[in-house]
Amino acid sequence: MEFVVTSSKAEELLSLLVEEGVAAVPDERQVRGAGTDVLTTVVATAGNAAAWAAAGVAVRKFIDRHKGKRIQVDEAGLAEAENYSARDIERIVQALSAVERDDSGGHQ
Repeated sequence: MEFVVTSSKAEELLSLLVEEGVAAVPDERQVRGAGTDVLTTVVATAGNAAAWAAAGVAVRKFIDRHKGKRIQVDEAGLAEAENYSARDIERIVQALSAVERDDSGGHQ
C-alpha cells in the first residue's frame, strides 16, 4: 500500500508503521504538492491480515496526532494556527515568506 504525505511528515509515518511491525520505506521519488509542499510516497508491505490491521493502527495514530490542526492565513501572513508546535509554525512562516518572495518576483 502507498501513503502520500508531506515530506516533513514521512519519517513520522514510517516510524509509526515500523513500531507496529509493518515493513515500510520511503519512495525516493518526491513530487511537488499544492503550494510549497514536497510530497513523499511511503510504501508499506502488508502480507497478511495481521499486517493490515497493524498498518491501520499506525495510520490511525498518525491521523490522531494531526487531528484538529488548523491554520488561517490572511493578506498580512499567518493570522492563526491551532494545535501546531512552535517548530511547525516557524516552518510554516518560512514557507509563506518564500511564497511571498516568489509571488513578488523581486518587484516592489
